[in-house]
Amino acid sequence: MLRVALDALEVEAQRLEEANAALSRANARLESEVAARTAGLAEANAALRESQEHLRLVFESATDYAIYTLDLGGRVRSWNPGARRILGWSEAEMLDRTTDDFFTPEDRAAEGLPASELRRVVEKGRAENERWHIRKDGTPFWASGLVMPLRDESGGLRGFLNILRDRTEARREDERRTLLLRELDHRVKNTLAVVQSVASQTERSTVVPSSFGEAFRARLMALARAHDMLAGACWAGAPLREMLEGTLAPYAGPGGARRFTVDGPPVLLPPNATVTVNLAFHELATNAAKHGSLAVPDGTIEVTWTVEPNGDGPAVDILWREVGGPPVAAPERRGFGSRLLEHGLAREFGGEVRLDFVPSGVQCRMRLTIGDPPPPVPDLPH
Repeated sequence: MLRVALDALEVEAQRLEEANAALSRANARLESEVAARTAGLAEANAALRESQEHLRLVFESATDYAIYTLDLGGRVRSWNPGARRILGWSEAEMLDRTTDDFFTPEDRAAEGLPASELRRVVEKGRAENERWHIRKDGTPFWASGLVMPLRDESGGLRGFLNILRDRTEARREDERRTLLLRELDHRVKNTLAVVQSVASQTERSTVVPSSFGEAFRARLMALARAHDMLAGACWAGAPLREMLEGTLAPYAGPGGARRFTVDGPPVLLPPNATVTVNLAFHELATNAAKHGSLAVPDGTIEVTWTVEPNGDGPAVDILWREVGGPPVAAPERRGFGSRLLEHGLAREFGGEVRLDFVPSGVQCRMRLTIGDPPPPVPDLPH
């Protein structure tokens, strides 16, 4: 009996030993799996932290863009440094607040912004906008923005993502370009009207039909010079000295000797007056070359001017004087130049023009306002 009991105990001990060995192997496998899973979780957590850090860097480094999120009630949940730079409020100031303050009162009243914009996002899936916004300091800026929904894995709406950029300079450049195109269109039409008027007046004032072409071409060249000066100054105006020297340059004496003097402070003629003033000087020079001081070898032209304050802005007083020419008498009829001076300058620009045919030489005195606002573009006399 004892022997049987001992054998049974031995068998049971062996079975327990095998069970312990199996348990040890199972524990080893479990420890290995736990270690592998722990390592996997650690790696996943590290990747998640790296991804979150990457997103944080992107969020905080995009300082050219205001990026912020809203909850379903339209209150700020996050606010990047770009939002602070562009809009002026800090993250601490904006958290849990609505964005009403940086919409204009007109947009809030007329369109119900920003609530109506969030409803449009829910309905359409996104909302793009171009509008004026208000910074914390009250200054307006033109913003280009995009609002998108924030959804969870099941597609449920969790909030809204807003991205906007300050496009004020681009907006102003567009406005300047549009204004320039309108101004160009206006000037082209005006130039055509001036050409038509010059042609008509040249035809009426030309006694010999064969001389029409020469006179008309010369006036067109004067018109072209005025436009060249305006284009070179981006249509801001034309320097008076440059205009006079360009008009008188063709009348230099032998060897290029100057037969004219111009003297006065820097003056920029308004763009709307440039064409008419340049044509007026052209007519004075042409008349001097045909009948006045430039028709004789020793004759000269003296042009001086001063600038004085005026109620509507600075005014320039110009004196054109012919010296050393033949005796002068008043013409029997008014020519194109006389009508241009009296109508184009005096009437259209509210200036003062006096043309004197004194025996010693023609004198022309002009007083023109050169301050803002510029005078209207004149119609030449018919």
